[in-house]
Amino acid sequence: MRKLILLFLLLSSSIIAQMFSTEKVLQDAEFIFKKLKDVHPNIFHELSETQAQSEFAKLKLQLQTQEQWEIREIFKVLSGFVAQFKDGHTYLSITDQFSEYLNDKGKVVPIFISFGDEEITILADVEGKITEPSILVSLNGVFARELREEILKTISYERLPFAYARASALFHLFCWVLFGEQETYEIEYLTKEGTVQKITLQSVNFEDYKTRRDQINLSKQKLWDFAVIDETTAILTINTFSSSYEEDLKQFIKQSFEQLKSKGAKNLIIDLRKNGGGSSQLGEYLYSFISDKPYRMYAEVHVRYSDDAIKKLKIFDPILLFRVKVLNQQTIVSKNDFKKPKKNDLLFNGDVFVLVGPQTFSAATDFAAMVKDLAVATIVGEETGGLASCYGDVLTLTLPNTKLNLGISFKYFLRCGGFDDKRGVLPDIIVYADQQATVKGIDQAVQAVLDLLNSEK
Repeated sequence: MRKLILLFLLLSSSIIAQMFSTEKVLQDAEFIFKKLKDVHPNIFHELSETQAQSEFAKLKLQLQTQEQWEIREIFKVLSGFVAQFKDGHTYLSITDQFSEYLNDKGKVVPIFISFGDEEITILADVEGKITEPSILVSLNGVFARELREEILKTISYERLPFAYARASALFHLFCWVLFGEQETYEIEYLTKEGTVQKITLQSVNFEDYKTRRDQINLSKQKLWDFAVIDETTAILTINTFSSSYEEDLKQFIKQSFEQLKSKGAKNLIIDLRKNGGGSSQLGEYLYSFISDKPYRMYAEVHVRYSDDAIKKLKIFDPILLFRVKVLNQQTIVSKNDFKKPKKNDLLFNGDVFVLVGPQTFSAATDFAAMVKDLAVATIVGEETGGLASCYGDVLTLTLPNTKLNLGISFKYFLRCGGFDDKRGVLPDIIVYADQQATVKGIDQAVQAVLDLLNSEK
């Protein structure tokens, strides 16, 4: 019955959206499956080819159950298929379409939540009417457990905690996918006293949503930051390694280590808990400030040179093209030796602690894996959301009919240590994040490092 309610909400959205015929959607589905097999170095690393063919047959049957499809329904169905391959860098995205909705004065769900293993916790709402963290029971008539299941099915991930972090951060987007535009939200929740409360909240514009999110410390706020905690310890927060900010980020890192040197700090905390990755070269640049030990970011890199990759990357190397086209070596493996970092007058000689968690992904995970494998820093927090040896570097394609974006990994990276344990980077000191503590301004991982340093004194 609840599934019928969810389907009704999808179909009865007040959005007047473009509809696509089943034939067009099937064409996009065929496009996805073909490109996954062509571009990815090993798309069947988790889901076998036989299993994938079976799931694709089910997908096609599902798409034939109705004659017309709306874009959010299409995303929901097709992203679920892509997510089964268990690669966080291989995904279907509806971000462009959601941005169009927001630009057209679209409104979003007015609550902030945190996903857990068993439940969804409401941390706060935009108006401040829910005064304490509470367990979500239902949203617009849909039970929280079903809502949780529907959202997680659309997310590509390698480790479940990463999916929880993504679902929490993008809950407003996923609610738009599931419910469309809503004027109000009927929220049923369980208080810490054990009583069930019901409340009706108005949907809000995105600017109000962002303002409130910043107020309760749930957004990244700054891309990077540097602060001195006490006379011996400083914290360097880097929330991105994106190459789009390369020059600015390099300058910030250099200035931060100049301050470290001038203040004579003996301990440095590098916070990568909200760093979703970017360029590994920025990780190498940061490494040159904390160690002069020979290093390699990856032991091996496997690159799949599909026709799409050759075209998108504009590869003209005749030797490489001969190996790929004539010798049929579509995947080229490069083995990396250790190399000395560049001499750095700002080299920090104190103790380094790197904070990681479920949102630490891609190049940020690679950096954490490298400093752990080389014993250059102490890792604190939770296991990273990205695997330490993983697929990555995304080739972005656009579906021919619906124009949804499809991202596909075309490389495989073997971590610095030369092994693949199918895990994220494991902390030396485990500190589990508590969203409720974060809302109150308490940083438990930082406090754990300070407590350790004080005990050593």
